[in-house]
Amino acid sequence: MRALSVTRSIVSVAVLAFLAGPAAPAAAPGASPPALRAEVEAFVAGYIDAHNGTDRGAVMEMFCRQPEVSWVEMGAIIRGWESIRAGAGVLAGELGTHRVSLGAMDVSPLGPDHALVVAPLMIELATVNGDAQIRGAMTLVLEKASGRWRVLHEHVSLQFPIGDFGGEG
Repeated sequence: MRALSVTRSIVSVAVLAFLAGPAAPAAAPGASPPALRAEVEAFVAGYIDAHNGTDRGAVMEMFCRQPEVSWVEMGAIIRGWESIRAGAGVLAGELGTHRVSLGAMDVSPLGPDHALVVAPLMIELATVNGDAQIRGAMTLVLEKASGRWRVLHEHVSLQFPIGDFGGEG
């Protein structure tokens, strides 16, 4: 009698599984939930817009004010909000001299209040010899506090032709 009961239970579970249809596909490892991804992408789009303007205050409002905040660009490491603010003043362009754009962003959650963003970037420069484009990549570590995303770390690297470094072209 016990064997019949176990058989009925197995058949019942199999029928329910069949009626429920195929299981939802599992998220890819490291994939971000759609709501988080949309939230982070919107923040990063605003961050890039702020960089394309000339208001360094708007950029700095998007940085954490924690002592660990850092910015790495062109081989220089800048730590601390005040140091980054001073550097942003030096690196800020005049309206129309450059424009930064990002390609498709990879967004990876790093716990409930942090996210990693990796994206290709392009800087369009207006020069006296005409427009130029520089390609590179940007990595951001973001932190969410008090309901707002902020930059905890930024790293930008640019690609230069190998000939610029004395190598073979």
